[in-house]
Amino acid sequence: MSQGQDKPKDEKKDSSVKDKDEKKPLSPKEQYDALVKDFRSQQNEILAEARKTKGPEQQKLFEKYMEVGKEFADKFYKLAEDNAKDPVAADALFWIVQNAASSEVYKKAADKVMALVADMPLADLSKRLNMTRGANPTVLDAVLKRAEKDEKDPAVADLLAWAATNAYYMPAGQKAIERLIDKYPDHASIERVCAMLGQGGVPKADEMLRTILAKTDKPKVKAAAALALGQALAAKTDQLADMPAEADKVAAEGEKYLTMAIDLYKDSAAQKKAAEQELKALRTLRVGKEVPEIKAGDLDGKEFKLSDYRGKVVLLDFWGHW
Repeated sequence: MSQGQDKPKDEKKDSSVKDKDEKKPLSPKEQYDALVKDFRSQQNEILAEARKTKGPEQQKLFEKYMEVGKEFADKFYKLAEDNAKDPVAADALFWIVQNAASSEVYKKAADKVMALVADMPLADLSKRLNMTRGANPTVLDAVLKRAEKDEKDPAVADLLAWAATNAYYMPAGQKAIERLIDKYPDHASIERVCAMLGQGGVPKADEMLRTILAKTDKPKVKAAAALALGQALAAKTDQLADMPAEADKVAAEGEKYLTMAIDLYKDSAAQKKAAEQELKALRTLRVGKEVPEIKAGDLDGKEFKLSDYRGKVVLLDFWGHW
């Protein structure tokens, strides 16, 4: 070939040079990420549409939003089946359990998840659970069974902590809290558990918080337990409106623990203030206490005081418009 002569058009390309248009197959992880992205995109589209509507039509869209996972379940299950030995299989199965409870493949996925929870190394299982939103009953039961099976392994504490902090409002979660307090009272999650118990609605919350106070030597945990116990007792007084003597007794105990929390939180301004506000509310705003003085203007702009109506039946209606 002479210099400057064009190469024949039919000359084959070097085999080492890949066609730019040739698409590389997606890895299992990339397939999983693509499915998750598509799922979230469809949910967001439905939410955006729902915000533009009201009434029955909006309710239908919310119901449709909740069912999006069902439409993707088969795809995630196939991904798990096709890549059984890849870590993405566990990702896909856990996704189904979390997002597609009404799907036809849910039962099969749940059985596989229970098997994974039963056999996965504890360290790997803890990492997996920490990436899991909420506490699906299937997963929760499997986790507690695993905690019983390997109860002598210190790593079980992390399983109990996950169950305690994600399902404190469920009987199984409360069982996990009791085990955690009994076996691992110094676990890093105990402070968070205290805050959850103080929100109310948990049977035996005050009993569990007293146990934490008795077992821990950590000032932060003791402070969190004292604050939560004060909050729990304050909530309890409102349920004793028809028993003033008992209410006063419980309130006095609540004041004791809130005062303790204020003292323990002396170096934490925000938490100390929260404890002080709880104590003030317990002392002045609980059921049975005299309503604090209110001064304001009426609808005509005339100033009035609540005490002007002492001895009369008064209905206070707090309202506003934006």
